Amino acid sequence: MRLVILGALVGTVLIIGFERYRTPLRDWLLSEPDAMAHRVKLVFLLSAAVLSAPLLAFAVYLWSLGAKVLRARQFPPPGYLVIRDTPVTGGQAAVSRGRGFKVLALCLGIASALLWLLLWRLAWVLSEGAA
Repeated sequence: MRLVILGALVGTVLIIGFERYRTPLRDWLLSEPDAMAHRVKLVFLLSAAVLSAPLLAFAVYLWSLGAKVLRARQFPPPGYLVIRDTPVTGGQAAVSRGRGFKVLALCLGIASALLWLLLWRLAWVLSEGAA
């Protein structure tokens, strides 16, 4: 729950910050035509980092949770805080769930890398068009 609340707060701050500084950012991008290609790349790469960071953080969390489940061979792992009473699953069902968490973490990591690459490519294409 803390992660969801923290993510919502950070997202809200980013949205408010973008709305407030959208005009100065646009003015900065267009102020020097010679540096515009470099600035467009910078903005897109910074956006890629901001967008992929939550995916990577969640992937790391899921990988860690999957590893704990596989080590303990039970879900939820011992000492893991839950919101409400949760039946403990053990044996092969827990191992399957732990592997599932790791697969999901791997998929999120790949999605984050693809997002980064696509935004980098978009920045490259836009900066070439601006030059």
